[in-house]
Amino acid sequence: MKKRNIVLLLSLFVILYFVYSQLFNQPKLVEGNFIKLKETFYHHSGDVWEVKFAPNDTLMVSGGIDKNTKIWNRITGEVVHNLPHETGSPSVDFNSNGNLVATGAYDGKVRLWNVKSGKLVKVLEGNEGVIWSVNFSPNGELIAAGSDDDKVTIWDVNTGRIRNEFKEATHNIWEVVFNPTGNYLAASGSDNAIRIYDVQLGKLIKTIVGHSMVPLAMAFSPNGKLLASAGDDKSIKIWDTKTWKLVHTLKGENEAIHSVVFIGNDMVLAGGTDKKPLGELLEYHFGFTGFTKPIVATLWDISKETILQTITEHTDDIGLGMDISSDNKLIATPSKDKTVKTWSFN
Repeated sequence: MKKRNIVLLLSLFVILYFVYSQLFNQPKLVEGNFIKLKETFYHHSGDVWEVKFAPNDTLMVSGGIDKNTKIWNRITGEVVHNLPHETGSPSVDFNSNGNLVATGAYDGKVRLWNVKSGKLVKVLEGNEGVIWSVNFSPNGELIAAGSDDDKVTIWDVNTGRIRNEFKEATHNIWEVVFNPTGNYLAASGSDNAIRIYDVQLGKLIKTIVGHSMVPLAMAFSPNGKLLASAGDDKSIKIWDTKTWKLVHTLKGENEAIHSVVFIGNDMVLAGGTDKKPLGELLEYHFGFTGFTKPIVATLWDISKETILQTITEHTDDIGLGMDISSDNKLIATPSKDKTVKTWSFN
C-alpha cells in the first residue's frame, strides 16, 4: 500500500511538472531597443497570415482567413480597397513598381489586382489546394506560387501563361521566394526539403536537406549571399548561396517558426509561436490563450548567433509572412490575434 502511494505521488508530481513546463514556465525574455512597437491595425476580423509593404512603403496589403484582403494606407490607417475572395487569401505580394497586388487563395487560384482601382486584372490557374505563398520576381515580369498540390508554378505576368511547373516535391509547398537578382527561386515543402530552381533554365539545380521538420519560411539577404530558412523544428538555418552549405543554426525559445525576414545582411527577425503542445491543444479546442507572456518573435545577430531582442506584444502567434520596408526602418507583423503591427527599427 505504501509503495502504491509513493508511485501515485511520483506520478502526480510528474504530471504537475509537465503541466507547469507546458503552461506556466515563462520563456527567457531578452529586452532590447532595436525594435519598438509603432502602431497596431485592426482591419481584420480573423487570423492574419501575411502582410507586405508596397515599394513606396506607404500602402500595405494583408490577407488571411477574412474573405476580403485589405489594401490600406500605413500612414492614415485607411483601408483603400477590399479585395473580395470567396474563401480568403493567406498569401499576398506587391510587384516591384507597386501597381499590382497578387493574392493566393484557399481556392487554389492566384489573382492579380490593380492597386489604383482595386479591380481584378487576371486569375492565374494551374494549382490546386491552398496557395500558401506568392512572390513576384524582382523585375515584376514573373510570379511564382506554391500550394497544397505539391507543385511550384511560375507564370508570365503580362500574358498570364504558365512559364514553368516544378513537381519534384512530394508534399505541400509552403514558401516560394525569388533571390534578389531573380535568377533563382527557392521553394520549401512538407517533405522537409528546400529546392533551388534556375529560373532561366527552368530546372532544379539543388536540393537542400537540413531541417528535421517542415521549413515553413524563407528569405534571401538583400545582397543575395545568404538564405534563411525556418520552421517546425524550432530553428533558423542560414545557408551560403554560393555553395548552398549550412553556415549558422539559430535556436531560441520558439516552438515553431512561421516567418523570417532579413534586417540588413547580418540580422534576422524570426516569428512564430512559443506554445508547447499542451498549450496548442487547449487553444485549439477551448480557446486557451496561455498564462505566460508569449515570445512571438526573436531578433538575431547571425554571425554571433546571439539573441538581441524578443518581441512579446502580440497576444497570439505570428502568421506566415512578416515584411520589412524598403528602407529597413519599418517591420510589419501579421498575427492570429487578428492584428497587424508595425515596428520601427533602430
